[in-house]
Amino acid sequence: MVESTQGAPSPTSVSAAAVGNIGGLTDEPIAPGQVVHVLVFNAPDFSVTTRVSEQGDIAYPILGSVHVDGLNSKTASQLIEADLKKNQLMVDPHVTVTVEGFTTGITILGEVRAPGIYPTMGKHLLSDIIATAGGLTANTGRVIEISNNNDPSDKHEVAWDPTMHNTSSYDYPIHPGDRILVRSCGIAYIGGHIAKPGAYSLCGSQQITLSELVALAGGSTPLTSDKHIYLIRKQPDGTRTAEQVNLHHVLRAKLADPEIHEDDIVYVTPSTVKDILNRAVSFSLTAANTLFYSYHP
Repeated sequence: MVESTQGAPSPTSVSAAAVGNIGGLTDEPIAPGQVVHVLVFNAPDFSVTTRVSEQGDIAYPILGSVHVDGLNSKTASQLIEADLKKNQLMVDPHVTVTVEGFTTGITILGEVRAPGIYPTMGKHLLSDIIATAGGLTANTGRVIEISNNNDPSDKHEVAWDPTMHNTSSYDYPIHPGDRILVRSCGIAYIGGHIAKPGAYSLCGSQQITLSELVALAGGSTPLTSDKHIYLIRKQPDGTRTAEQVNLHHVLRAKLADPEIHEDDIVYVTPSTVKDILNRAVSFSLTAANTLFYSYHP
């Protein structure tokens, strides 16, 4: 059993004097793939440098292996100190665990000006990483998707306001190994009896409503039935639902203005009554012109 020296410095003191260029203390969770340095004061044979395995373990010869995934420098140091005592290898060990921050970076892709892999030193928030990547493009959508190398299938969606009016999402914490995908803004489609049918971008606004989309498309034509506008929406299982909306009531604040989502389809139907009247007027004008040219008194 190795005995510690009386008056040994604290782990923090050891890190300041001895760590040098072998990483730094971190408050962030240690992740698989990172290189860690275990420094044991006055016991260089017990000090090791190793990489965290995919299972979150480090190979520590005198203890076998130690699971450090999710721990920070302080808690990992305390764990190893406790194991050294438990196995009667040291009486009063002083352990410091440091991490090489540049081993596991943060990947940011999508609608940023400089996508890539960025080093992780110190604490990070989503806004910090976006700023490091040069900021957002003009095509940024309303959702940012975040996953981690530990479990790529576990994805978190952060609602993002492209107008920057709501900053609550800026403080979302980012960890080593995270992968950030800034999605592009979605598209909504509008067709039927509308002045300018087509696909319209949902960028530039925190939300776009049905009446706003109709306005973007130049408004409805004279033969439109404001009572029979259909909002077709794709469901998570791939099916689509169709909701009939009375735009006349929406514009007069008698009905809530539905929010438009990505891939929504709005179809503006013709008015049967208006169409019949229009045809009648057209027929009467045509008949009148025919009579005018054929009548010879």
